[in-house]
Amino acid sequence: MIKNKINPTDTELKVPAETGEQTANAESGTGEQTTAAGSGSGEQTIVAGSGSGEQTIVAGSGSGEQTTAAGSDSAETENDATDTINTETTATDIIDTQATINEIPESEAPESKASEAGSLTDESPTDDSVSAAPSEVPEGSPSGAGIPESNPSEAEASDGAPSEAGTLESSPSDAAAPENESSSSETIPSEIPALENTTPEAETPESSPSDAAAPENVSSSSEAAVPESSPSQVQTPGSEIPAVEDPEEKKKEKKKRRSLLAFWLSFLILAGALGGIYYYGYQYCQTHFMPGTTINGYDCSDMTADEAQRWFDIAAKNYVMNIRFRGGATETLSAEDMGFSYQPDGSIDVLLQNQDETLWPKYYLEENHYTITPTGTYDPDILEASLRALPELQEENMILPEDAYIQFRDGTEDTDGEFVIVPDVKGSTIDLDQLAAGVGDAAARYEEMVDAEEIPYAYKTAGTQADDAKLVARCMDLNDMVGASLTYVMPDKEEIRLNSDILKDWLVKDKKGRLVKDEEIWKEKISDFVQTLADNGNTVGMKRHFNATLQGPIVVEGGFYGYAVDQEAERNRLAKDLENCVKDTRTPIYWNLPYNEETEYDGIGTTYIEADLSAQHVWCYIQGRLVMDCDCVSGTMNDGHATLAGVHGIMFKKRNALLQGLMPNSSTEYEYETEVKYWMPFYTDVGFHDAWWRADFGGDIYLKDGSHGCINLPPEAAEELFSYCDENMPVVVYY
Repeated sequence: MIKNKINPTDTELKVPAETGEQTANAESGTGEQTTAAGSGSGEQTIVAGSGSGEQTIVAGSGSGEQTTAAGSDSAETENDATDTINTETTATDIIDTQATINEIPESEAPESKASEAGSLTDESPTDDSVSAAPSEVPEGSPSGAGIPESNPSEAEASDGAPSEAGTLESSPSDAAAPENESSSSETIPSEIPALENTTPEAETPESSPSDAAAPENVSSSSEAAVPESSPSQVQTPGSEIPAVEDPEEKKKEKKKRRSLLAFWLSFLILAGALGGIYYYGYQYCQTHFMPGTTINGYDCSDMTADEAQRWFDIAAKNYVMNIRFRGGATETLSAEDMGFSYQPDGSIDVLLQNQDETLWPKYYLEENHYTITPTGTYDPDILEASLRALPELQEENMILPEDAYIQFRDGTEDTDGEFVIVPDVKGSTIDLDQLAAGVGDAAARYEEMVDAEEIPYAYKTAGTQADDAKLVARCMDLNDMVGASLTYVMPDKEEIRLNSDILKDWLVKDKKGRLVKDEEIWKEKISDFVQTLADNGNTVGMKRHFNATLQGPIVVEGGFYGYAVDQEAERNRLAKDLENCVKDTRTPIYWNLPYNEETEYDGIGTTYIEADLSAQHVWCYIQGRLVMDCDCVSGTMNDGHATLAGVHGIMFKKRNALLQGLMPNSSTEYEYETEVKYWMPFYTDVGFHDAWWRADFGGDIYLKDGSHGCINLPPEAAEELFSYCDENMPVVVYY
């Protein structure tokens, strides 16, 4: 007996293997429903209750009875009646499904998988019970879902004899349910949900006519699931029974499969063969040069890198080097004379590695011609011995080189003389070590000809060659010196020139008779020339003819007024200008210049200050016009402070100056310190200034009570002279 206890959260389906009893329980806490089906007892029971009530449907082949029971210990409700009706509907659906299964021909069912199951069928309106004959169902067929599998003994007993189906009481409305209802083909699901209360009326043991109109989802609410461990399979909603295959169709299908299998086997064999060929070519291309490959003209098809290198080994043994010497002579050395052999440098391996092995078939459709620069090696000892034996390296056949030098070439009547470079003598003396290194390097590059003159330092060279940068520069300097043209304009407008006629004599000859520039002599020549400029340009201290105010024409000598050449500055400038070949007309550099360039009175001009110390009087002339005069007191005559006579120039003028006189033989102690308002020095610390401490000026005061050398003026006269005098204005002092 199968006993279902209805519960919304707990569903249990039990199928005992020996008794063939199926039980579905769904518990709700108060009700119980049990369904039992089996071949042993032949009964099926469905029990539904809400508390203590119970409903049972029993169907079986042994007794052929079906019972429906419903009751309640405490109270009967309308919901229990509704649950009972739904349960009955589910049983009817199971019977319809079994009837469909029994229609399968017995011959098409596998004999080893025959099973017996009690079938439930729908009741017809005119018959209270419907019996279904047992049938054999193929294993795994969808139509066998929900049917428990019988024991082998039971299958034999029922073979050929239909089993009786239990009858299920139903109301006329149950019989009127349409055959296409979805519940007629559904089996017991895995879960039995809680029964819905579709009819709130009081329960009745028999179904009312209105039950036939219940919706499909009501009948499905009481379905139970068959666990996976059950031998039977559950019919899912919407599934269909597969059609029986035609044997001819099976043969055609098998033939089709065999043809397809043969095709794929052939394809795989062909693909494997092509893959093997490609793989072999892939590997071969990594280690061998492909057909149509040449390197430097040598056919290297199907060769490894080592095999291709043998071509170059052979070529190295036949290598010949030609050496061209200065003068045109040529000598030949063989590979044996140099101990020469091929030296692999990896370039052939690089070519092999650069082959694209993934596209190796393309190399059968094209040719590849490569060019590399092979390298070789030689034996230095063997090479030097071979070179030493050549005629060009015999000492008696070699000429020593000679240095280039500068020589002055005299000019003609039409051209000036100039300095030229006498080329060096190259000679033919060879440096064996340098020659061997150059020849070896050329051989390593497989050069067929090498020029000894192109090998650096192969020939010994002169210490100074004609293209020596210093020598060329020196020649250019000498020519520039000779070609320089400097014209000096002196104060008396006389011109002194320095050109090639003078400069060429400043050069001296060395031991070999070549004209060279001796720096010491060159400096002396420059100094002598500058002294000539000073002798002709200096006017400081010269004798000057002057027309004195009281004495008339006199000669004044000495003083610090006039032109004075700065010889040191001029020497430095001249040396640079000679180096740079300057062409210029100019005056010398002076450290002292006159107030103006007037030539009157031997350069004194018409604007000056005149001091007649014998008369102790001062005059100031501006452009020949007297603007002021006054008496004065000059330096004391009898104590060594006499004012210096001569032509001087105002050095500067200053207001409010402090005059200090040092004690004799002292550099820190002063003999006097006097403040003056107007200070106008005309040499060192001697000049004109106001003497505010004196009351008298002129006469013979200077003889005993004169100044320390300055010319003292009355304050008013000093102020007036201060306004007229200017820097560098001539001051003529005489006795």
